[in-house]
Amino acid sequence: MTQQSTAIKIPEKASKLTPMMRQYFDIKSQYEDALLFYRLGDFYEMFYDDAKVASKLLDLTLTTRNKNSENPVPLCGVPHHAAEGYIAKLVAKGKKVVICDQVEDPKQAKGIVKRDVTRVVSPGIVMETQSLPARANNFLMCILSNSSWSEKTKKRKNEEMNRKSSLVSSSFASSSFVYAICDVSTGQLEYASLSTIEELIDEMARLGIQEFVYTEKDRDEGNFEKIIKHYPDLYHKTLSDLFVDLDYATDILKSHYHVVGLESLGLDEETSSVKVLGLLLSYLKENKVLTENLLQQPVRQEQKNHMLLDESTVRNLELFKTVRDNSFQGTLLWHLDTCETSMGSRKMAEFLRKPLMCKEKIEERHEAVAEIISQQGLFESLTSSLKGISDIERLANRFVVKSANARDAISLKESFSHLPSLQQTLQQCTSPLLQKLGNEITDFSDLAKKIETTIIEEPPLTLREGGMIRAGVNADLDDLKEIERSGKGYIAKMEATEREKTGISSLKIRYNNVFGYYMEVTHTHKDKVPQDYIRKQTLTNAERYINSELKEYEQKVLGASERIKAIEYDLFSALRDQIQSFCTEIKETATALAVVDVFQSFSKMACQYHYVRPQVTTERILDLKGARHPILERLNIGEQYIPNDLYLEGEQSCELIITGPNMAGKSTVMRMAGLVVILAQIGCFVPCDTALIGICDRVFTRVGAHDYLQKGMSTFMVEMLETARILREATARSLILLDEIGRGTSTFDGLSIAWAVAEDIHDRIKARTLFATHYHQLCDLAEQKKGIKNFQMAVREWNNEIVFLRKLKQGGTNRSYGVVVASMAGVPQSTVKRAKEILKLLELKDLSFQSDLERDNSGQMGLFEEKDSALVNEIKALELDQMTPLDALHFLHEIKDKIC
Repeated sequence: MTQQSTAIKIPEKASKLTPMMRQYFDIKSQYEDALLFYRLGDFYEMFYDDAKVASKLLDLTLTTRNKNSENPVPLCGVPHHAAEGYIAKLVAKGKKVVICDQVEDPKQAKGIVKRDVTRVVSPGIVMETQSLPARANNFLMCILSNSSWSEKTKKRKNEEMNRKSSLVSSSFASSSFVYAICDVSTGQLEYASLSTIEELIDEMARLGIQEFVYTEKDRDEGNFEKIIKHYPDLYHKTLSDLFVDLDYATDILKSHYHVVGLESLGLDEETSSVKVLGLLLSYLKENKVLTENLLQQPVRQEQKNHMLLDESTVRNLELFKTVRDNSFQGTLLWHLDTCETSMGSRKMAEFLRKPLMCKEKIEERHEAVAEIISQQGLFESLTSSLKGISDIERLANRFVVKSANARDAISLKESFSHLPSLQQTLQQCTSPLLQKLGNEITDFSDLAKKIETTIIEEPPLTLREGGMIRAGVNADLDDLKEIERSGKGYIAKMEATEREKTGISSLKIRYNNVFGYYMEVTHTHKDKVPQDYIRKQTLTNAERYINSELKEYEQKVLGASERIKAIEYDLFSALRDQIQSFCTEIKETATALAVVDVFQSFSKMACQYHYVRPQVTTERILDLKGARHPILERLNIGEQYIPNDLYLEGEQSCELIITGPNMAGKSTVMRMAGLVVILAQIGCFVPCDTALIGICDRVFTRVGAHDYLQKGMSTFMVEMLETARILREATARSLILLDEIGRGTSTFDGLSIAWAVAEDIHDRIKARTLFATHYHQLCDLAEQKKGIKNFQMAVREWNNEIVFLRKLKQGGTNRSYGVVVASMAGVPQSTVKRAKEILKLLELKDLSFQSDLERDNSGQMGLFEEKDSALVNEIKALELDQMTPLDALHFLHEIKDKIC
């Protein structure tokens, strides 16, 4: 969603504004789309509409400033020490928050205290721990369309393509969109190119984008309206086109990475990648987030290196969220993620978003997992070390942006202590990948020693209150702490000395906030007061004095507390800067640790659930023996899970028509196949007895019934759009899972569509396909197409009931058992009886329909005669993506009239 403006108007009687409110308006005017947290003493205050919005969202009391004046000011506030929790709630509700702090000491301020914006927090640029999911990335995306590139840039681009066939240039020049994503909490930065808006929507779904940014030109041309409609609740912002000026983008990249030319970053200055990265860095800079070392060097993602998973497949296979209630439990990621660190969990999700396509890299991962499984001692050593490691990836960036505290330093120190043994263990492995990961881990023993000798074991949460630096670090600090610690004893000793010296036995040394330290002498002993005593205050019964020694002590002890806090903060700041200088190495180590954590999690999963190492090949085959659905097997749904065999091969058995009743397990078998392939290609072992898996470039799914009524699309239209995309984008290397194509319309229309789709996949695409259907007429295709085979989900009939055997076996069926299932579900018996009567009549009519499907001499069977070729051409010419549901219905009626 676009952040609604919370702009406020300056009151008409602006001359009556206090200096503080004038300052507030000046700052607020720069951030009209955000809620402004304005620091006043120990609170962050919000005024006017900001206060009204925040009070509702945070359940705060809305009060009024200047209640009795002509212009009362609505306000609410939160304690500064608890602000992070409130900010997290606002960001979670899609709000942008601006933090305005006091940037000078109020005691030294001349007039109003100087204030400035120190942080800007929006859904995509969050650093606060409470606002971040520990086990998931928080991605910001910047997008640039091809139409945003200047004609000058396009011309230069074309000239260069004619001059050289650079992969970088050709890849991006032929694309319609480029994007860059970053997670500011970890520093991850990637960029890529895509051809269509649909691919962009799929990518956003896979990545779980929290916010996206684009240019004003793209907004004015409506280039991303489809994304905004598809994700209506996603926070988005526009930036000036000036930020994608090639020279400006180049300069900001050079400045941030301290490079003379962009070649060292792997970037071609003539490509749009520079512009979109410049746009992203500019947005971070505008929001006061971009600091040195915040972002890692940009990494270009080649789509050809990874299996593409579209939004439908991610949803239908429940990779990250369940279809039913969008929960995490019950997903493939939930099942796989037994990582010991948050870094490992995020890396696991990244693996799942990007299954590999390279056989060698897949096998490299399998080999690493196999070695961990084969050595119990190795597994235990890795697990033990990883358990003691904190999220050093995000901790490193907290030090980069100077938001880390002393406890973060201790977390780093404790994490570093586990690295030497982990490094040594991995370097002794035989797996090349594990050895490589061991070499990428840095030993930070010296830095850990520095932290240990500087910070106490259990430091306070705040940095400005002292109490975090060890004794012996700084001599002046130790002296001040000794003064603060021995103050009472020193005063008692001075008091005894002065009594003895003056002979005034009742002399007392006391302290108050107004007069500081003083010596009190009653009027009875006034004549004994030494000449060096200076009168400070006269009371009814006594006089109060001070001498040079007490005054000197007062100055020393009163300043000790503030000086202690200042020295400790300076010492910690120096340590923080030292840690920051290692942030690149820390992040590299974190990446290696995350991958190791994923492998130990894969190993644990394989041992616990008896997974096997799959054999992967570039051949178009899928041969699974004893395969199980990983999630259903774990959830234990109340019955024994029945494994199934599955064989798909490029020529002789590329498409299986699967028939059988509802609840028999057709969808389960199909989802199982998709999940097993994805598991194998991310480097995990698979829930099978044996598995030979030909690498897939895509897994397509058309499963279940859902609509997008808010987008004007019916269930059937969604079904047809998804089917159209599969037929348009699938290749011979894809895996297609189709469930009940054509069930959203009339029987004959649906059967016709299902038949035609099955034929097209077999004849043209030749992809490995599982086609589940209740149209048992499709079983006839197996007689006409050599690559189509009939399979069914086995059931057993007993006393007019059916028992689901959950077993996939060869052969088709001409029964769907729908009426029986209805009876099992509790439909009244009178209704069931009538349904059986109607079913018999319809089956007779269906047999009549089947007799009309004549086969030609070539063995090919079509739904249309030659005379209908004009109608075929008319259908081929349809622009399905542009049709409304009403247009589609009208066209179907026209087809029916022409056929009948």
